[in-house]
Amino acid sequence: MAELIAFLIEHFHDFDACPPEQDLGELLEEEGFGEQEIGQLLMLVQVLKEESVWQSEAPGGGSMRVYWPEEADWLPNDVRGLLHFLHQAGALNDVQREFVIHALMNLPAEELSADLTKVITLLVLWAQKAELPVLVGDDLMMALHGRAVMQ
Repeated sequence: MAELIAFLIEHFHDFDACPPEQDLGELLEEEGFGEQEIGQLLMLVQVLKEESVWQSEAPGGGSMRVYWPEEADWLPNDVRGLLHFLHQAGALNDVQREFVIHALMNLPAEELSADLTKVITLLVLWAQKAELPVLVGDDLMMALHGRAVMQ
């Protein structure tokens, strides 16, 4: 999944420039990505394009996130810690954080990692054209490229 998101962000500098779902699916298939991963990504892209997802009322920035037992069992400690950090650092608002959690809950447990969480976070922020705090953004971009992008 991380490679697919990285491909999408690197090849389409603007979320609005992404081709329609069928064309995007065919393009990703031609690039050699697996059918299951493509399906998961297309689902995320479809939900990201729904404006109603981002219009919902969210509690103020001081809210505390308590994980349901199913979420706590599914999401590794480092993933939950990273989400807390990103929210506290102002990189994710409440609605964005919930989207990332929902996306992670629908992925196979063996794929879940802090790096995948960073890449999904980048996808959400990229889709919304959100600005990142510089240090947080550099750390998130390292998940895409495996190295620092700023000097």
